[in-house]
Amino acid sequence: YMWKVLVVICTLGNPCTLFEEDPVKFYATEEQCIVQAEQKARDMVETFKTFGYYIDSEAHSCLYVDTTQST
Repeated sequence: YMWKVLVVICTLGNPCTLFEEDPVKFYATEEQCIVQAEQKARDMVETFKTFGYYIDSEAHSCLYVDTTQST
């Protein structure tokens, strides 16, 4: 079981978009994941602003993933 980062960014005039790290990185604890999610969200908001987007809202979280299931 591991945690992965999720970031949602809503820009003015566009639908909200869900982002995941690519490639996906997994974190052993929720605390580690939240630290990374906060940083990733800050970086992404700054990038969007640099390209002229107005950020309506932003949210970040971590998703608990069962990595023991075989595919």
